[in-house]
Formats: sequence, C-alpha cells, structure tokens
Amino acid sequence: MKKILVVFYSRTGITRKIAEAIARYGDCDLEAISDGLDRTGTLGYWRCGYEALTKKCPDIVTLIHDPANYAVVVVGTPVWASHMASPIRSFIAGHGGEFKSVAAFCTMGGSGGEAALNEIGALCGKSLAARMVLTDRQISDGQYREQLEKFAATLERKVLLPTG
Repeated sequence: MKKILVVFYSRTGITRKIAEAIARYGDCDLEAISDGLDRTGTLGYWRCGYEALTKKCPDIVTLIHDPANYAVVVVGTPVWASHMASPIRSFIAGHGGEFKSVAAFCTMGGSGGEAALNEIGALCGKSLAARMVLTDRQISDGQYREQLEKFAATLERKVLLPTG
C-alpha cells in the first residue's frame, strides 16, 4: 500500500489536474470526492458559493480508500467564496480525525486560497504538513511546476521522517 493518499474535489477539472500531478509525482493513491449533485452552469456555481459560505456538508459517496491507512492525506479543493468546497468539508468532517498527518492544496480563480487552507487545518485540528495555493492562470499557463515539486518534496520528507 502507498503511504500518501490524495483526496480531492473538482467541479471544473482544474483541481483534478493538480491532484493527478501530485499523485504521479509522489506515487500516491488518488480518491475523487463526489456528492452526486449537479453543480454545472450558473445555478451550480451559485449553489457552490452558498454552500461554502454557509459551511454546508452535503452527503458524499462512500470512499474507496480508508484515510486511516495512510501516513499523509493530501486534501485538494477549489476555493469557493474564500472557503473549501462543501464536499471537501463533508470529507474532513467525516474522516479528519483519522488523519495521521494532513497536507492541502487549493486552486482558485481569484483569491482566498490561504483562508481556505487555514480552514482545512482548523477543521482537521492539525497543522498542515505542506500547503500550496495555485491560481487557475498559473495552472493554465503551466507555471505551477516549481511549486508542485516543492510541495511533493515536502510530502516525501514527511513520509520518510515522520514527526508524529
């Protein structure tokens, strides 16, 4: 079994792209979170913002991987109104207590990335072992690779030299 699990939610595919890159770089298991809701179009966009602002926890589909079996769980989320995506909130609310160590990354069109990452750490009750904020523009321009390498190297050190 691999030592790192990358768990992510992606509405548009941008967060998925980065989660897959992390998983390839670090030879990690990968788990996409799904809530089965239609989040497309204008109404879907507004639903996302409303749920983020009101800190909703929608039901999510049962996981394939057990987060308790990994040395590090990497949580990936888009930023919705300066908050984590509501399906990620549901995932952490249900499994955050099982994390031995947690790292997080977010993707965003505008701002609020650091606030979203701080929110993830607070909900998990742990300091983030690694963190990365990427804008959609950095991703579309391919200007994220250096940050990705630093993030992955930090994860690798965490697995090789666990601190608790």
